[in-house]
Amino acid sequence: MKAPSHNIRTNRTLQLIAVLALLLALFGSSGCQNPSPPRLTAEDRRSDVEFLAQWARDYHPCVEVASKARGLPDHEELLPKYMDLAEQAETNEAFLQVVWGYFTLIAASGHGYLLPEDMLLTYMRDSRRRGTKGLSDIPWAQFREAAYWAKLHKRSHAHAPFRINREGEDYFTGEDWSSKGKRIPGGSQIIRINGMSCSEYRDYLKRETALRYVAGDADRYTEPLLVMNEGPGFRGWDVSFRLPDGSECDRFVPRREGWYKDRSRFMNWRKENCECVELSNEVGYVRIKLMIDEYRESDRGKIRRFLEKSQGRYKKLIIDLRHNRGGSTFYTDDNLIRPFLNEPLAYKLISGVKRKFLEDDLFFVRSGCGFPLGAWETAINEVPPPEGFDPNRWIFYEINREVHPLKRYVFDGDVYVLMDQRSASATETYLDAVKRTGLATLVGQRSSGALGGYVIAPVVRLPASGMICRMEADLDVNPDGSFNELVGVRPDVELPPCPLPNRADRETLLKDAWIKAVIKGLSTPG
Repeated sequence: MKAPSHNIRTNRTLQLIAVLALLLALFGSSGCQNPSPPRLTAEDRRSDVEFLAQWARDYHPCVEVASKARGLPDHEELLPKYMDLAEQAETNEAFLQVVWGYFTLIAASGHGYLLPEDMLLTYMRDSRRRGTKGLSDIPWAQFREAAYWAKLHKRSHAHAPFRINREGEDYFTGEDWSSKGKRIPGGSQIIRINGMSCSEYRDYLKRETALRYVAGDADRYTEPLLVMNEGPGFRGWDVSFRLPDGSECDRFVPRREGWYKDRSRFMNWRKENCECVELSNEVGYVRIKLMIDEYRESDRGKIRRFLEKSQGRYKKLIIDLRHNRGGSTFYTDDNLIRPFLNEPLAYKLISGVKRKFLEDDLFFVRSGCGFPLGAWETAINEVPPPEGFDPNRWIFYEINREVHPLKRYVFDGDVYVLMDQRSASATETYLDAVKRTGLATLVGQRSSGALGGYVIAPVVRLPASGMICRMEADLDVNPDGSFNELVGVRPDVELPPCPLPNRADRETLLKDAWIKAVIKGLSTPG
């Protein structure tokens, strides 16, 4: 039998070949050249914004709920304003900012983003293989348009060469950074940016950059603080730091293009997706970065060997899913649920969609009609909608799941799952299952509110510009009757915000506030 590492390398090679083939098909012999900028008329630009509003009207489950529950503006009332802004846009950059600003309101809850280039290639491949409605009928050449907008969107964002952690209204460096031969230690406070306080700089971003077009909550986009490309010729920021020893120093911080990708050793993607650490004779620790299906078997083997080595000594097992943005529910079931079971685990959840979504058959994986049964679904039955939902426009289902045991891990203690507001999608599906079944104790901060629910978020192409984005399709009901897309999954034990550790070694982890709290004696609920 071939070793798991051999299978992973083989899978990666096949994926690389597939991506290269897609690139050749997409860009032809001139693949190294950027796609030509689309030439849009004023009417084209207006029609794309109107298309977004119509899609939300017909299919999006969250816009009306979010407007009422979170106090966000009504997207219908803002439609004329954004159609006018789109019509007046003098460049593609300006038009993209307008579309993105309006899109942030429509997609304020649940999944919602413009597809970046790497995901475009993945969706191209999967849509052709699955026959996904909405993508499989798009000509190859039209993906060049989408790639153009993806590149443009990436260039509108910027980030510092180090992590930034927010604690209340204060910002701190998340790791060491060196400049001009001087080390700026992790934990140094950022006190001024371009001569402004942090709050003044956030206000400046919302007033002077692309954030001025954000129709919803612009504060969520200023969380990393150094986050926007401020215009032509922008090279970076003049930042004043207060070091841990109380001294201050000024440094120019060069900007990096695009969104920040965590480069700390804690999230080092050159290492394994799963890391296991013995914290003490009685406490084990498992860190999972993403729920990647490719690593499902190898990660499960790693966790199994780690727990077997302990010979049942651990009374507590900490599973750290902070910043885990999801992936595959098969990964979560096979690695984090089934090997902890002695008998089948049954639970129910409720999910709803707008009826027009069903009528137009826009499932991410086409189902013919109604909800298809998944791997562990035993029954799916229509139930009355929650109060306030018109049954002529909405349909809700109760989904029965029964997950069966897999060869059990050598562990019989208590499981604690660390979660935060960047735990999302398939990770939230796992957190939701834990919440419903009591399989573990959830610790930390509420999750993102982008549960990988039953329908999953379909891909939407704007007809005139060719932008391709992803938006939510179903509304998932939490056990307490709240909606996941609005409040996420709430932990059993809520703790104050805690910066993510810089690395996953015993010494560093034992300093982490949340891990210390678990070790000191959080009790299981009930």
